[in-house]
Amino acid sequence: MFKKILFIVLLILSYNNLYSDNIFQSVKERLKSQIKKVKFDNGLNLIMMNRPNSPTLAFYTKFRAGAVDEIPEISGTAHLLEHMLFKGTKNVGTKNYKEEEVYCEQIKTIGHQLDELKLSIRSYEKKQEDPPPYLVSKMKRLGDELKSLQEQQKKYIVKSEDSYIYEQHGQVGFNAYTTNDVTNYQIQLPANRIEVWARLESDRLKNPVLREYYTEREVIMEERRMRVENSGMGTLREKYISLAFDQLPYRKPVIGYASNIPFLDIYQTEDFFQKHYSPDNMVISIVGDQDFSKTESIVQKYFSDLKPSHTQTILRVQEVFHQGEKRVRIKYPNSPIMLMGWNKPATPHYDNSVVDVIDALLTKGVDSRLFKRLVLQEKIVLGVDGWNGDPGERYSNLYTLYFRNNSDADPVKIEEIVWEEIEKLQKGQITEEEITIIKNRIIADFLRDIDYNSTLADTLSYYEIVTGDWENLFNSYDKFSKVTIQDIKRVANEYFTKDNVTIANLIDSREKEKTKQKISSSSL
Repeated sequence: MFKKILFIVLLILSYNNLYSDNIFQSVKERLKSQIKKVKFDNGLNLIMMNRPNSPTLAFYTKFRAGAVDEIPEISGTAHLLEHMLFKGTKNVGTKNYKEEEVYCEQIKTIGHQLDELKLSIRSYEKKQEDPPPYLVSKMKRLGDELKSLQEQQKKYIVKSEDSYIYEQHGQVGFNAYTTNDVTNYQIQLPANRIEVWARLESDRLKNPVLREYYTEREVIMEERRMRVENSGMGTLREKYISLAFDQLPYRKPVIGYASNIPFLDIYQTEDFFQKHYSPDNMVISIVGDQDFSKTESIVQKYFSDLKPSHTQTILRVQEVFHQGEKRVRIKYPNSPIMLMGWNKPATPHYDNSVVDVIDALLTKGVDSRLFKRLVLQEKIVLGVDGWNGDPGERYSNLYTLYFRNNSDADPVKIEEIVWEEIEKLQKGQITEEEITIIKNRIIADFLRDIDYNSTLADTLSYYEIVTGDWENLFNSYDKFSKVTIQDIKRVANEYFTKDNVTIANLIDSREKEKTKQKISSSSL
């Protein structure tokens, strides 16, 4: 029945240019009536949404543990820890943990000593001095000892056993991700497999074993090379984000730095786990066909004995806006790219919802202003997009514009057009019809997305962990529906200014070589 209602709503929003707030409010109240939140004594928040016509359950578990919770020295730890928690526990991923444990502890001790020795040797290299031969010899001995211990441990390891167990129970989408704000673990299972999930995931939190820590660190280093060093966009974006934020820890990359990943300390990683992977820093969202009382009872059984850490990152600093224009330019063998961003408040601030409308006006769809100007009319850009809430939403963030430039495009010309379009917004040169179409489109997109259990579980847990209340998901749409031309004009004047902008340009380093080749060919 709900799908029929949803289909009718989508038809109305798609073909009727009159925005119907009453329709959305009706759907919103129906959705909210299907949701129940439970807070356990240890601080764990459980959000359940019943969808009787969906025979599967989507499980999303989020921890308030992202890159912003790290000091620079341990940058990348949250992401590394996400990888490590797929390595099994004392009960899963091992043939005999009692025997394996001896090697685990020795590997940890030797690996830590080797890291400290490598850092000591690096200090000599910084001074352009040769390290003492006895240090080099000791480093080789410890390295050989570590490899030997790792080889002996291998005979006990059962790789991906958790994944195999889930596959036997019909899993879909078993995965995880780490952002600046959170770390998330997710899976979908048949509705009658909830206790399988609870047993495995509670064990992952109670009995984790950081197997293959030192080899996985090398995997992370290779991942960084692929995503950053060997990527034009990755390289540019890292420079752009680090420049845009003077105060907030958003300036650090989620994956960590090339200089510190090889030295991420296993004891500090364990400490990060103890502090941030605690029930009072955690939200579980379960969406699908379920009985609330049964679900609550199972979660209570497996998760209520987790101990709270009473540890949360509380920042004393905040970003200061309007500190002057910031620019960075890099050369890289890649098609040219330009990023422009403005500092602004994060959700659930009302102005964040206004920026959502501005983003749609500027970049969403072939009828958006910047697409028409830059792609269709001037033909100097191949693609344009906008990201609100970049790179996170726990603290003030950026609205970012992304341009994939033509090889012969002048970045100055692109900037001029962007400022022209922003000036139109600052003057209130927007029609009510434009805003109505945008509202209809965004609400329709939202209603399409909520047809998926996974999307709902992900979004509900995200709003709960980041903003403190899952209802802010719906409150943000209430705010969005109230946005006026005057709001757009005010926000564009307040934030979209030249003393609040960060601009990053990637210049194709191959162009100079191409020019040389053309000159050489013409002289023959």
